[in-house]
Amino acid sequence: MARGDLPGGWCAWKHHLSERHCPAYADSIFSGGEAPLYWGLSPEWLARSSTVLSWGHTAEEAEQGVRSWLNETAGGAPGLEYAIEALTLARRLPQLAQRLSPESWFTLLPHLLDTANDAGTIDLERQPLPVQLLAGELPLTLACLFPELKPCRALAQGARKVLSAGLVDLLDGAGLIHSRHFGLMRPLLACWTRCRVLGDDMKRPCFTAPARRQYGFMIRHVLRFARHDGSAMLGPAWQDGEGRLLRAAVAMGGRADDRAIARSVLPAAARRPGPKPVAAALPEPATQSEWAATALLRSDWSRTSERLAVVYPEKSVQVELGCGKEVVLSGPWSLDVTLDGQRLKPESDWEQVCWVSDDDVDYLELEIGLQEGVRVQRQMVLARQDHLLFLADAVLGERSGRLEYRSCLPLGGEVEFHPQQESREGRLQGAKPRALVFPLALPEWRTLWAAGELTAVGLEGSGCRVCPAPAQPEVSEGKAARPASGSPHALELTHTARAARLYAPLFFDLDRRRFARSYTWRRLTVAEALEVVPNHVAAGYRVAVGRSQWLVYRSLAPKGNRTLLGHNLSSEALLARFDSDGEIAP
Repeated sequence: MARGDLPGGWCAWKHHLSERHCPAYADSIFSGGEAPLYWGLSPEWLARSSTVLSWGHTAEEAEQGVRSWLNETAGGAPGLEYAIEALTLARRLPQLAQRLSPESWFTLLPHLLDTANDAGTIDLERQPLPVQLLAGELPLTLACLFPELKPCRALAQGARKVLSAGLVDLLDGAGLIHSRHFGLMRPLLACWTRCRVLGDDMKRPCFTAPARRQYGFMIRHVLRFARHDGSAMLGPAWQDGEGRLLRAAVAMGGRADDRAIARSVLPAAARRPGPKPVAAALPEPATQSEWAATALLRSDWSRTSERLAVVYPEKSVQVELGCGKEVVLSGPWSLDVTLDGQRLKPESDWEQVCWVSDDDVDYLELEIGLQEGVRVQRQMVLARQDHLLFLADAVLGERSGRLEYRSCLPLGGEVEFHPQQESREGRLQGAKPRALVFPLALPEWRTLWAAGELTAVGLEGSGCRVCPAPAQPEVSEGKAARPASGSPHALELTHTARAARLYAPLFFDLDRRRFARSYTWRRLTVAEALEVVPNHVAAGYRVAVGRSQWLVYRSLAPKGNRTLLGHNLSSEALLARFDSDGEIAP
């Protein structure tokens, strides 16, 4: 690419660019200058690129800035920061033509052309966002801005292939991104939305038909995984520009259902006015993908609904529980199991073994294999009508020994754990009370000895640290149990048993109307062939909050014909509600 390739010469080219609408994004969608480039990214990215954005006030600043940037980036590995800066410069090329010398302008444009051509060799799986920005959006931007220049115009076809391949390869076929890249869901949606508008401006779609379908499916998942304030679950807090991103995506690729969902789940800053949607006419709010290792347990489409996001890439599980306006739990749900003093390391990844979603509940069960033949099955139940969350780990071993279990659930935001003084339950308190937590496998009263505890702990790195506390915590009822250091904090549940198997359940009552009522729980006797079975074979519990009562059962040994409170069971697990006539409704 040289000056001689310009139609009419440099002076005519400069005049032509000065009258061109730049950039070519539709004003009705993309207002606000450079802001669309930072949709889905934290504000630090705008600060990092602020020097690039300030170039062009004077010819001297522009010349010096371009030369410094070209020297600093020469030979470097293209990453996200470079991609954002390259796109910023590409969009500002018409303006920079008025201030740069021909030599500098024709050094910068070929550099960006080479970047766009070379970016296709970057590994999509390792760097999905830089690939889509540099090999997809950057060449499409250059082709859109300078269709008169053959080297720029020729980039469009390759950009369409890269963008379409990204949508097809990074999503599960139904629009859900793999959990490894869950945090990139909105930045990628922003990239693909900008490109969608560019394609429409160029009068030729930038996605293939399968890719367009994936783009539409993805919009619904972004709406599903939205917090009360519209920000992404398991992501940072609401940021400027996210409202415009979501409005633009729904306008460009959303269907009628998505527009109705957006009016239901997003705050006013991110939604268009319209009639209130009818819940019965909307698709199911919960979703899961075994391929993506991602699930969302959600009671309904309202902004205040209870919702549990679960991503389980490889050997980790991250969860986020939202209730009302608050994030109650958010972060890695850790697991630490030791057998006879030996910490058992994972020998497999977390895998989904069961998913059920119906009118009553969303149920997800995962499993991971540890050393010594130990398996851990992790249960998650969100009951819609009952407004409860049930989380449990079943540790299933092959040989008996001293089995020690510990897990941590990081608390979100300003939520604190308020333990009771005389009993082992506690309350999760944010701006309002959000949940009652019952450690079902532990005795209710602290006067009874227990081989475990439910406590508040501080987090160090990715693990847990128990805060120093006496065996019988000396706390006033309702006082927050939080590390004095003010560090990020979590709920830690511990259990110890001399057995091959143990069960560690947590029962969360999320209905604030029941919090003032009396409550209790009991371990129940489980019998088989008229004999009481030990705890490492099967466990049963009864929970009562006011007049509401529930039954929990889990078989730890191979399933058998057992009885619990007069109910005959042959299943592996049961969570049920007691009706007013004493019968149970699973």
